[in-house]
Amino acid sequence: MAREMYLVGVSEEELRPDPKPEGPKTPKDKLSNFWYHYKWAVIIGAVVAVFLVVLIGQLVTRDDPDYRVLLATEEMMSDAWADVLGEELAAYGRDIDGDGKVEVDVETLFTGSQDQFGVANQTKLMAHLSAGDVMFFVFDKATYDRMIVPQLTEGYQFYQTIGLDVEGISEDGRYWNWKDDPMRSLQGLDQLPEDLYFGVREAGGTAASEKSEQMNKEAMELLRNFLTKTVPAEASAEE
Repeated sequence: MAREMYLVGVSEEELRPDPKPEGPKTPKDKLSNFWYHYKWAVIIGAVVAVFLVVLIGQLVTRDDPDYRVLLATEEMMSDAWADVLGEELAAYGRDIDGDGKVEVDVETLFTGSQDQFGVANQTKLMAHLSAGDVMFFVFDKATYDRMIVPQLTEGYQFYQTIGLDVEGISEDGRYWNWKDDPMRSLQGLDQLPEDLYFGVREAGGTAASEKSEQMNKEAMELLRNFLTKTVPAEASAEE
């Protein structure tokens, strides 16, 4: 009885449920409907796919350098200056990976400030020192005095003895200072610090592995060739 009271004046047509909406029929309508419901999922998926393609492509085609050099200074430097230095060193290196060219990658680290950027670079330097993934180091005097000298002890010396008697070699024979070398006048290098210490760290100061010991030998050969202006026999033959 109560139900009939509430339905007074309501027709049977109004009581019937709404018909189920018809789905899209044409391909165009189906595509529009899909895009309406899944637009953001498609966009995000496409972005992720492109990122993965680029990342995988870089990993597959990456050409590792023959030598790695770390240049750490108190003042910020241009990567272009590091590239010039790498080219100068490459003239005295060997094509270790056999790809037909000698490549020296010079990584620059700015360690002079205590802001977030400077601290991050200092942390990165310490990570390289701990990992032993770089053997050829170039420091300006300020960075060397602040970050390397405090580590030196009677039983531990950071740089390995170079074994050459050329102008610019330190008193203990472990690093070379480019201060009086004509190379400093080259465009792109004339902006670098007056005192730069070039040297190869002792492999025994790292978590010594067969790879780091091999890198040590290759880096020392490059430095000695560079200081004596000796072009390796295989490089001379290629020219």
